[in-house]
Amino acid sequence: MKKDNLWIGLTGLVVGGLIGYLVGVQSAWKERGQQVGEHTHEPSNPTSEASQPQGLPEGHPPIPTEADFETLKKAVERAPQNAALVTNLANKYYDAGRYEDAIRYYQRALTLDPQNVSLMTDLGTAHFYAGRPDEAIGFYNRSLEIDPRHVQSLHNLVIVNLQGRKDAAAARAALDRLKSVEPGNASIANLARMIDEPASKTGPSQPSANTRQRIF
Repeated sequence: MKKDNLWIGLTGLVVGGLIGYLVGVQSAWKERGQQVGEHTHEPSNPTSEASQPQGLPEGHPPIPTEADFETLKKAVERAPQNAALVTNLANKYYDAGRYEDAIRYYQRALTLDPQNVSLMTDLGTAHFYAGRPDEAIGFYNRSLEIDPRHVQSLHNLVIVNLQGRKDAAAARAALDRLKSVEPGNASIANLARMIDEPASKTGPSQPSANTRQRIF
């Protein structure tokens, strides 16, 4: 009888411990899943980390797959007047480095929201990366006609004049405008150094991983 009770007791401890372990593991994975979801969630069409190409800068937006693009394009087809959907598709193409596709959809979005200076800046930057600095500068200037204090347009105007047109004087003029608008801007010192030093020392500027508008 005592052996039976002892066996039952041991069995209960083992089963109880196993249940406790499984509950603990489940809770841990649930918590981990919630944390990952909060970290990787995007409002439109999230992509899995498995589809993320190697070598992207830290913080770079996930690159959509072709299936993702098709889903986004169908959403735009269903609501062609929805500027937010069109802009989102343009942004995804931009993030994937498909600048000609991005330009096409940024232009569509801009026809729906013609006073959006951020869209103009994104469109200009896509033109810059597509090898058309003059078009880029044109869109930055359009943005600044609407909002003369748009810092990102001024910032990019410095870069494109310097690296796209090789026009240090125009770059310096844009930098002076940036200084007058936002004297404490953290980029001013680096932009001034880029203008003053030869390109061979500073090297080309790199796109930011955190925002499309910012070239560097």
